[in-house]
Amino acid sequence: MTTTSTKFLTNCPRCGYIAEAQTQDGVVVTVKCKMCGYEGELPSPDLKDKPWRVL
Repeated sequence: MTTTSTKFLTNCPRCGYIAEAQTQDGVVVTVKCKMCGYEGELPSPDLKDKPWRVL
């Protein structure tokens, strides 16, 4: 089974600047901001209102 990675742009939770985001599983997003240096994991924006799958 192969895992695909999805890369997209999002706003940094710390400074609000455009940051690079990447997800492997669609549940957790890894965010890296070049402006303020923030690196961390956040829940996917697709799960904001309701989870679409249960782990």
